[in-house]
Amino acid sequence: MADRELRSLKRRDLLQMLLAQCEETERLQNELDERTAELENLQEAYERLKGKLNIKDERLNQKDSKIAELEASIEEIQTSRVIELEEAGSIAEAALRLNGIFEAAQRCTEQYLTNVRRISQNEPDREDEFIMPDRLAVPEQRIASGQRISYESGWGPVSRRKKLHG
Repeated sequence: MADRELRSLKRRDLLQMLLAQCEETERLQNELDERTAELENLQEAYERLKGKLNIKDERLNQKDSKIAELEASIEEIQTSRVIELEEAGSIAEAALRLNGIFEAAQRCTEQYLTNVRRISQNEPDREDEFIMPDRLAVPEQRIASGQRISYESGWGPVSRRKKLHG
């Protein structure tokens, strides 16, 4: 009987050990399930954060491209300002040159009028052919394509076109 009791004790101990192992296995399985659920939640949160970061990266890329575009625009404006400033000097130089041209034209006009006066004084009978500085010659009629158009009826482009072309 002692052998039987010993075997019975061993069986009981084995059953208790198996029962303890089953309880430990179940506890570990529950802990594993909890950790797996936490891992899934963390992965979902990671994916959401990753999506938000991608959106922010896209916005930052758009802002960077806009900044680059604005910087290029600023550089272009600065370049055009420099050109304008350089041209302002050349415009001033051109104005001075034009002023010289106008002065030369004025001298030529004065010389022409002097010559006309001199010729008019030497030949009084040909006075009608020259424009005298003290009066303005206004023709009473103008001839266009064989038609006479009076000065009073107008010589503007519209009336001229109507009278010449109907």
